[in-house]
Amino acid sequence: MTDTARRVAAGAGWLYGYRWLERLLDIVAVVVLARILSPDDFGLVAIAASFIAIIEGLSAFDVNKALIRTRDEHRDLYDTAWTLSVLRGFVSALIMVSVAPFLTDTRIGTVLVVLSLSPLLNGLANPRFVMFERDLVYSKLAVLTLGAKLVSFSVTLVFALITRSYWSLVLGLLAGTLMSTTLSYVLRPYRPRLTLARSSDIFAFSGWLSLTSVVTTLSMETDKIIVGRLLGVANAGLYYMTQRVGVLPTRELISPLQRILFPSFSELAHDKDRLRRVVLESINVLGSLSLPAACGFALVANDFVPLALGDPWISIVPLLTILVPYLGLRATLSMTLPCVMALGRTRLLFWVSFLYALVHLPAFIAGTLLFGLAGSIWSIVAAGALYTYLNTWLLKRTLGLLLKEIGSQLRRPFVAAVAMIGTVAAASAVAPLDLFSANGSWLSLATKVLVGGMVFSGVQYALWRLEGRPAGIEQRLLQMLTR
Repeated sequence: MTDTARRVAAGAGWLYGYRWLERLLDIVAVVVLARILSPDDFGLVAIAASFIAIIEGLSAFDVNKALIRTRDEHRDLYDTAWTLSVLRGFVSALIMVSVAPFLTDTRIGTVLVVLSLSPLLNGLANPRFVMFERDLVYSKLAVLTLGAKLVSFSVTLVFALITRSYWSLVLGLLAGTLMSTTLSYVLRPYRPRLTLARSSDIFAFSGWLSLTSVVTTLSMETDKIIVGRLLGVANAGLYYMTQRVGVLPTRELISPLQRILFPSFSELAHDKDRLRRVVLESINVLGSLSLPAACGFALVANDFVPLALGDPWISIVPLLTILVPYLGLRATLSMTLPCVMALGRTRLLFWVSFLYALVHLPAFIAGTLLFGLAGSIWSIVAAGALYTYLNTWLLKRTLGLLLKEIGSQLRRPFVAAVAMIGTVAAASAVAPLDLFSANGSWLSLATKVLVGGMVFSGVQYALWRLEGRPAGIEQRLLQMLTR
């Protein structure tokens, strides 16, 4: 095993370890808060958070990606990155305070003013901390992330129990941001100074990436504002919870890999043939994780929602069964972004994001206006067909990957996922237990997880053996087990 492979494996271990702990806290928080706060409370904070995401997105300048890719150690580069982040945070906060008085709902305006502290705190974070991610040393990142999450989790729950108000969500967000910035200096001491001496070097990489972020933000972060405007604050809360719960099965499996792929791909950018092989294998790994997780969650949504969140949220079950399988399919090509960034083709990313936004945003508005929340979710899925095509086009343009090569990597997990769905559906027809009851039960949930997991694993392993044991997640897992 090469040194890079060892560091990738160690980094993946740390990433998955702390991400699962972080998500466990998130799930506990969602379950508890869903029983304390109302959809209206979630809707208010979700709309305010969307305004923040849009304002920060419009002033986006991802200096961390530039620092990871350049691998330059000069102090001026990091001080310039810090200065740009501070300026961006100040401008974002100023815009938030300026916009707040013009919002029709004064509660959202007040929340926006308080949350304007968030970009200020984020902008002050230690620029040198990114070196841990660049060098695949994720143990420090684990400490920072979990420390901030524990503080945010504790503050949110304590104030939710005391006030039973949406302000608990606001205070929890600010507490987590403050702790994250503080720990970035505790774990990697550094005293930054104001300078713009290396701004041209950072702009050279991040210019198109920043434009991509602006377009993506306008396309993806306006959704809760649109739902709130067209359908009301309570429906915005239902939509927010659908999104937050819907990403749980795939994000926790895929996000750690996505984070580690960019620095890993950056090391291989000079060797296109090797990078090509690694990208193909990563498609197989991502598909083998995301497809069963997403399809499996859609099968247990009718159990999970009433048992975990409570009866007020049952109306999001049909929305989850539509959204989650799409998110699983979308995640199979989520390595495209880090791959294209590692190759420095950020201009391509901008135009692809721009084209997707031209389709996604009008479709979302029309779907929401005509068909309510169901239309919102279906519009995301419909625009997702274009998203999938654009990702395959990017891989062909940058690495020469053909559609049949991508399909060959996804064939085994796709067939296994279909077999899993068919088996669970057949079991519901013959079992005395109603596996698809709207009431839900722990026995039904456990049965579907056990049966579905066994069928998916068995079918994928059998297909792998029949195909001659090609490179992929099966081979990696066997290597780990034999060691």
